[in-house]
Amino acid sequence: MIRIQALSHRYAAAATPALTDISLNIGRGECWGLLGANGAGKTTLMSILCGLQEVQSGQVLFEGVPMQALSRRQRQQIGLVPQDFAFYPQLSVWDNMLFFAALYRQRDRAHLRRLLDEAGLAEHTRKAARHLSGGLKRRLNFAIGLINRPQLVFLDEITVGIDPQSRQFILDSVARLNAAGVTVVYTSHYLQEIELLCRHIALLAQGRLVYQGELAQLLQQPCAHVRFQTEPMLSAAELAACGAQPLPNGMAQVAATGDEAAALYVQLGQGGRQIRYFQQGHGSLESFYLDFLQRQTP
Repeated sequence: MIRIQALSHRYAAAATPALTDISLNIGRGECWGLLGANGAGKTTLMSILCGLQEVQSGQVLFEGVPMQALSRRQRQQIGLVPQDFAFYPQLSVWDNMLFFAALYRQRDRAHLRRLLDEAGLAEHTRKAARHLSGGLKRRLNFAIGLINRPQLVFLDEITVGIDPQSRQFILDSVARLNAAGVTVVYTSHYLQEIELLCRHIALLAQGRLVYQGELAQLLQQPCAHVRFQTEPMLSAAELAACGAQPLPNGMAQVAATGDEAAALYVQLGQGGRQIRYFQQGHGSLESFYLDFLQRQTP
């Protein structure tokens, strides 16, 4: 579907590159989670892959064709739903759909009505977009991003600041898109969403691709700490005695591998104390990512 080869990018006034030597293959029908701290290069990478910025160094191929050589029809197979609202607030919901459909030369009004119906916006078609709730604005943004029937869609922080019902609607919609064969690249600070939707992960750090592959393999990488929770909780002195650090929600973490972890488990269970949680390694994407960020901090 899309192949990235030795892609680098530097902004004119920047002291360091935004991207350095990125190579990544995204297959048709796959769902990728794009991770990275602020400034890691996610937005630059997505902008280039969507054709919003020129390729400076390296190559991006879409279905084997260089990005700069894509025809109008090929470009319309790529969609973007941005974090910022990409519609006209003074126009009605329906007029927004008509306007963006005209840009794509999309004349199938039944398709537009179907998108609005699936987004739960059918009863709001005459309402000015600025009068929609935050959740409905996100839904409209999402529907507009699908007007051109993309085969590859980039979804950038599309659930920020919305109600649980709208968030679940969007997540379900993304899952249906991917199940229908649409290739998805998804970025979010809500790591549970990426873990729920994405089988593949691309992790950026300071403009470099430091991991690409399956989520399951990522979580199986060696980890040199244990997270645990006991009842009753260990006192500050007891945590210090075993070299552990307190975490939120009554959790604690200690550096331990292999036999050390086994010995710790026995130690924690002594004196009638109950072990509520004991996890060696990465039990979730959030656990891995927090550990990764901690290791990146000087």
